[in-house]
Parts: sequence; C-alpha cells; structure tokens
Amino acid sequence: MAPYSSSASISATLEMLESANFLNVVKQQKAGAPNPKMLFDIETVSMDGKPVQCSGGLSLTPQRTMDSVTETDLIIIPGFLFNILLALPLLMPVSKWLANLYDKGATIATICTGAFVAAQAGILDDKQATTHWYYAKEFKRRFPAVTLMDQLTVTDDDGLICSGGASAATDMLMYLVRKFGSVDIAAECSKKLLVDSCQRSQLPYMQYSFKRNHEDREIAAVQNWLDKHFEQEIVFDQLAKQFNFGQRNFIRRFKLATGETPNQYLQNLRIERAKYFLETTNTSLERVTYQVGYEDSNSFRRLFKNRVGLSPADYRKKFQV
Repeated sequence: MAPYSSSASISATLEMLESANFLNVVKQQKAGAPNPKMLFDIETVSMDGKPVQCSGGLSLTPQRTMDSVTETDLIIIPGFLFNILLALPLLMPVSKWLANLYDKGATIATICTGAFVAAQAGILDDKQATTHWYYAKEFKRRFPAVTLMDQLTVTDDDGLICSGGASAATDMLMYLVRKFGSVDIAAECSKKLLVDSCQRSQLPYMQYSFKRNHEDREIAAVQNWLDKHFEQEIVFDQLAKQFNFGQRNFIRRFKLATGETPNQYLQNLRIERAKYFLETTNTSLERVTYQVGYEDSNSFRRLFKNRVGLSPADYRKKFQV
C-alpha cells in the first residue's frame, strides 16, 4: 500500500488470493489431507506501517512496515489509477525496496500503473512489461530501456510480472494462482468468481491520442483540415502544395510535430472515427467504410482487426452504446 494507490486493486488482490486459499483447502480436504495448507500467506505493508489514504478517500491499514519485510516470494504492487505521476516521486523508497528484494529472488508483480514503480527501480530495464494503455507514451518516454508491450494485459519476464488496466488485474491474479498454485485451482477460481481465466488484449480498449501540443502552426492547420476532410480521397503531394509545403519538408515536419507520417496519422484518424460510428450507430459496415474514406469493406475489415484486435462486428457487439 502507498499514498494514492487504488483501493480496488488492493481489495481485489486480497479477495482473489484468499479465494484461491479457500478453494485449495477444500480440494485438500476432499482428498483426505490431514493438515490442509494455504497457497498464499498474505500480508499487507506500507512504507511506514501507518494507514494509507487511497484514491477515492478510502483509508486502509497495513499489517507491517515495508522495511520489516526482508525476504519474501512475491510482492504485488497495486495500481494508482490516474494518480501515478503525482505519486511516483513519493514512491522512490518503494522502488529501492523492490530492487533489493528482487535481487534476493522475490517475484515482483505490478497492477496497472504500478509498473511505473518497478520501472523507477531499474529492474524492468531490458525486459518486457505492460501498463495501462493510456500511460504507454509517458512510460516509454520515462523508461526507454523497458520493452513495453502495451497491447498485452499480462507480461512475465524473469520474475517481473506486469498487468494492464484495472480489469487486467484479474488476468494477472489468475496467472499468479496458476503460477504459484495450480491450473485446477485457477480454473476453480474462474468458475466460482465468474471471471475469465484467459489473457486478453488491450487493443480494443485503446483510444488513439492525436498529438496537438506542438508549436508548428502550419502542421496544426493541416491536422485541423484532416479532421474535417478525412473521408475524402487524400493525395499527400497535393495536400502539401495546398499548404505551401515541399513534399519532403511536409513529411519531415509532420512527423516531427505529430510523431507519425501523414499516412499513419490519417489511418489512425479514420480508425477512431470508424470506432465512433460502430459504437453509436447501426450503420452497416459498408456504409461506415465509405464514411471514413475507404471503398473496399473487406480490406477495411482486415485493417480494422489488425489495428484494433477485433473485427468491426465484434467491436460493435462489445462497445455499442
């Protein structure tokens, strides 16, 4: 536990692991074991052992201080929702503690933006990790040595386990039950708690963020034009001339300002608009394809699934209002 942490991720962790303990005891009792054992011996800790004010105003009381734990098999860092950047400087002692115990052989698991705390310790350098897709760009900027797999909900690289957004914590907790317990206990948890036991992708949940906080006013004007005309047939050579750019200079300045080529930017713009139509209307895919600037619905269906991780029809079923 730490200031600004998500109380939901803490309580979900405790309840999942306690459920695994209970179901494991039941399994042993049915098998006639005289002294059933728990899978997890669970303790909660904070930096100073005092109650922690979590996000949303809930205060949670830990059982021990962080420094009193000098050896353990597993540490789970909670998520911090939208507070991670505010909380991160305060969590440097936690990061150092994690690095120390990781060196002693502990497995470190992080929920959502808790990956920032592990990355701050340096232990994720040259390893795969994931975090909430919304913070992926900031994570990459701060920790370029980490291989961020932000499309995944769970990663495991050399005893460092990370999960994506809040609901992805369930994926990771089920993974931990399988890893430290057994496949059959994980399956029982899945059935009894009504949660999926398979890993998912964050791709369907991602919303593309179009970079506009740059100082190139001419490129900003091009972006504004694309916002209004993305459904048209667009030839970038002609667009460059329209805004008084040379072709090479246009591509160079556009990528410098937005981080993408004009073609990549336009594709993302069209995909996001298609998502909106699928979420809010019953318009046919053929019509949606035309509305976002494409002519062949089969080609667009393949492009959409490749970028979003779901077919347009499955995306509509999942997210339609």
